[in-house]
Amino acid sequence: MLKPKSSLNVWQNVLLRLILLFFAMLAAALCLYALLEFLERGFGSLSISLSLLFGLPFILGALIAFISAPNGTTRKGHYIWTPTLLVPLVLFVGGFIVREGIVCLLMALPLWLPAAIGGSFTVKRMMKRHRQPDYDLSSFDVQLLLAVPAILFLSDMFLPQQASDYRVERAVILEAAPDEIWPHLLKMAAIDKTEGRWNFTQNAMRIPRPVSAIVTGEGEGAVRHAAWNEDITFEEHIFDWQENRQLRWNFQFPNDSVHTKTDRHLAPDGVHLQIDEGGYRLEAMKDGRTRLVLHTNYRAQTPLNAYAALWGELILGDIQTNILAIIEDRVREERMSAH
Repeated sequence: MLKPKSSLNVWQNVLLRLILLFFAMLAAALCLYALLEFLERGFGSLSISLSLLFGLPFILGALIAFISAPNGTTRKGHYIWTPTLLVPLVLFVGGFIVREGIVCLLMALPLWLPAAIGGSFTVKRMMKRHRQPDYDLSSFDVQLLLAVPAILFLSDMFLPQQASDYRVERAVILEAAPDEIWPHLLKMAAIDKTEGRWNFTQNAMRIPRPVSAIVTGEGEGAVRHAAWNEDITFEEHIFDWQENRQLRWNFQFPNDSVHTKTDRHLAPDGVHLQIDEGGYRLEAMKDGRTRLVLHTNYRAQTPLNAYAALWGELILGDIQTNILAIIEDRVREERMSAH
């Protein structure tokens, strides 16, 4: 008489299957990623493309369903939770292996999950129909499985990505007059790591924080030299200098420190992202306080500019909020020490 399997053995078998499936998906993802990287050299930028954002996870989701439930009779929930569990692991482990930045990985995850589940359910439907006598390989399911990656790839090849301009702006009200704030806009030296505010971008995503921002020269043509942690440096060339009222600049990136330390596919002066212009505006209020506004203008050129802009609002907004908080604290401390 056969003994029933213990629940422990069942879970061990499930875990073993998931581990083997994970490594199979990781290998497949790395191979497909390598193929896209190779094709990018000959056909243009595929580093941020429909193929990578939707086609690759769709294929992974389909493979997960093929391997984990080859008969197509598994319960519906399996085709949701299996890709939901494995795809993020594949994304982040694979991203670590190929040295992708955390920004790209987090931006990809909300797109990868539904695409992978879509691939998984396509296979479920196909395998279910495969058991029917009148099934043939020209069915809609097979065509869909083959067509989705092909259509996305052809779209990347022949449809140019459109560019869109965006502006991110944050403000803070300071208990000080504009002439008290202005010097802090020209010289922010020795910023300690404890200064500023907690924010998702710099605390959770680990985007470096500012170390200093110091203007050399005076008036239009002066240069604001910015430095962040991890030896990141860039310049802000001032073209609008209105003392105690406004300071505006064009961003210049004389080296590759920004994207090599953050995300190699999101260079601030690259194909998909161009951080253009920024500046401060001081608005004097009737009660003696000042509204300090910090803005950044940039251009996005991706397959999904509106989606990319949501992340731009979050990331640049967090950076701006942190900088304004540093200025606010320094102005407050200066006023307190003066009294």
